[in-house]
Amino acid sequence: MIRLAYISQLTLVTPLKDQRYDRAEPPGFLERAGVHYYRRLTDSRRAITQSGLRLDELPSDSLLQSRMRLVGIWACLFAALLGAASSAIPVWFEYHQNHKLDEAAFYSAWIAITLGSTLIEFAALFWLSLMAVHRISAITGHSTEEDDPYLPGDDAIPNLLARAALELPDPVVRYLGVDPMKHISRSRLLIIGLLYKAKVLLSTVAAKFILQRFGGKMVSRVGLAWVSVPVAAIWNAIVMYQVLREARLRLYGHRLAYYLIRDVMTEEFSSQLSPLAREGAIRAISTMMVMTQSYHPNMLILLYQFSRDLDVRDQSNYDDWDHFIDVLCQVDERERFFLLDLLSIAAAFDGKLSKLQKQRLPEAFGEYTPPYMARIERLRYHLVSGHINEATRDCQLDFLPG
Repeated sequence: MIRLAYISQLTLVTPLKDQRYDRAEPPGFLERAGVHYYRRLTDSRRAITQSGLRLDELPSDSLLQSRMRLVGIWACLFAALLGAASSAIPVWFEYHQNHKLDEAAFYSAWIAITLGSTLIEFAALFWLSLMAVHRISAITGHSTEEDDPYLPGDDAIPNLLARAALELPDPVVRYLGVDPMKHISRSRLLIIGLLYKAKVLLSTVAAKFILQRFGGKMVSRVGLAWVSVPVAAIWNAIVMYQVLREARLRLYGHRLAYYLIRDVMTEEFSSQLSPLAREGAIRAISTMMVMTQSYHPNMLILLYQFSRDLDVRDQSNYDDWDHFIDVLCQVDERERFFLLDLLSIAAAFDGKLSKLQKQRLPEAFGEYTPPYMARIERLRYHLVSGHINEATRDCQLDFLPG
């Protein structure tokens, strides 16, 4: 997961279900392998797993948090042990055999041991990550059904969770012509990707430099070879924590989209919306999707569900912010507050608020900027903290301000 997650992906031709959905690359080898194992876990534990629970059937946020905290502790602990063991084995060999073997034999053995321990670590982390993510989905009472009507194209919840567990990048997806990367240069994306791949190496080098600079000659000679062991352990634990946090965020985003469509955007409520307000709803989500500057699946879920529920079929430059502001000026006051409610929900739905969102959102909120920005921060906090029940309270849509 940590060292090999960005291996070049093999391709698989999969027919798309929705002509408005465009995915640049099909699922790769690691994603397909992760999905396969996740579904095996689901099938093997189906009899003991409660699934498909409504949000109001879930236990309290405190109980959910305590259960997920236990999962996080054992997962991070095992990830740290795996990282330490994987790094310690080649270091131990180097420490004890460096002067006992000739140079060719030593380096041949060292390379073989390093590759072998890394592959074993990767396989173990693959299993551990998917086990932990599956456990979180079970705690949140998520549906175990493979076919997911709340995602477009060839995606499903197992795909989203497999990518989170294996730290795979989300695919380049355009739905209704919305391009989340329209404000980011391709060169910047390449630099970000290269830095991400080098993070473990860079952290190890930095630790060695600090040890050499401030640890003294004796510490350098004795301890320098072992510095990669605690670094790998700590980094594995940190990345596992991030994996579980992202998996929880994706599950909660999926559940909240389901809640919004089924319990909030009822047929009676939707019938009150004018055609222009319906268009504005899609524009509100699309513009926030672009301003996040990422392909986070929570945003795609929200866009897909509202476009289906509001029966939006064509592609009409929905991610243009100026057009959204024009719609806000044209709808009546009640519908304007509905659109601002939805805009605030969409802004928080990926668990963070980008610099671009902070700059542009006050243009839409106007005099109501303080209450709406506070609402965004509350919802964002509840999503990343695992307060699913609290999050539903900030996902209400009505025709009132704030």
